[in-house]
Amino acid sequence: MSNKKEDILYQDLEIPEAVWDKANEAFSQIRMESEGEIKTSVKRKARKLHLPKAAVIAIICCLICGTTVTAMEIISSYRQRMESMEKQEIEDFYQLANAGEADSLNRPFTAQEAERYQALTVEYEKNGRFPEEPLTVLADTDTYNGQGVAIDASTRTIYLPEESLSDEELLEIIDFNHKLVYSIYETNQERIIARGDWESRMAEMTDEEVDRIYLAYCASNLDVGGGYGREFSLSESQRYEELKKRYETEGICSEQEIMIIKKWDEYTGAGVAFCEENSQFCLPDGELSDTELLQIIDFEHKIPYCFDRILYDIQMGFREGYPVAGNRNEEDDDK
Repeated sequence: MSNKKEDILYQDLEIPEAVWDKANEAFSQIRMESEGEIKTSVKRKARKLHLPKAAVIAIICCLICGTTVTAMEIISSYRQRMESMEKQEIEDFYQLANAGEADSLNRPFTAQEAERYQALTVEYEKNGRFPEEPLTVLADTDTYNGQGVAIDASTRTIYLPEESLSDEELLEIIDFNHKLVYSIYETNQERIIARGDWESRMAEMTDEEVDRIYLAYCASNLDVGGGYGREFSLSESQRYEELKKRYETEGICSEQEIMIIKKWDEYTGAGVAFCEENSQFCLPDGELSDTELLQIIDFEHKIPYCFDRILYDIQMGFREGYPVAGNRNEEDDDK
């Protein structure tokens, strides 16, 4: 079986060790390019795709005060706090996100404050420990009186008092940072969905759909497979490129999604399918139809999107970690 066109794009994600070993891929640390583009470096030849960049937003989490809490328990109260933000509040935070170059402090955290900041971030996300008051927003620096914590709306500088920060003050900063990141993500998602293109369909995928595709790809044995079950014909290759372009620019897609099977011998020879056993696309002997090519194209685009979206959820604390096969429902296995 040929591995021509086996190059399914990965994002540059930091993957848990178990997934790293299973996928046998060399993911490097996520990094940003201009206008939110992400570079990809993989061992195999990569196909370039224009993807939604939820991972870029996750990077912001890492930059804010230099901390990120990972592998946290999903706590509904925290997620509800983010998702219950009013539209105007999201718009206000989004405007703040575009003020100044980056969040900075008028003085660095002390070692003790930095340690407590991380501990309180866990409590904020994991136990729903929220501040009693929001972070004060100043019109300009001159209005800061040295009491409490506040942010200058014009420069996005967070001002800290000279004395050691209280838990409440640290929680106000933590709350502000989380809402800022969430507002950026939500605003970008709204714009993506409003476009009505292929990325908008991705953004409307449920968590269950995302997990299903992620697990199907990670469950595969990339050491012995990958790519397509046979060579594309010249006609198929040409139509593949044409349809991929139309998929991305015009939003054309197949009404029916590709079938996912566990074992190679489950393939009946009809239609196209993705096999978890060897990470290959099963292709019929006859010439592929446009519908079948679009099913392949759609699945190839969904793989990196699902990694991208799961990473964001982990960085935000909405997920405990990457999905594992043991969490799949029986009904998912029958799909």
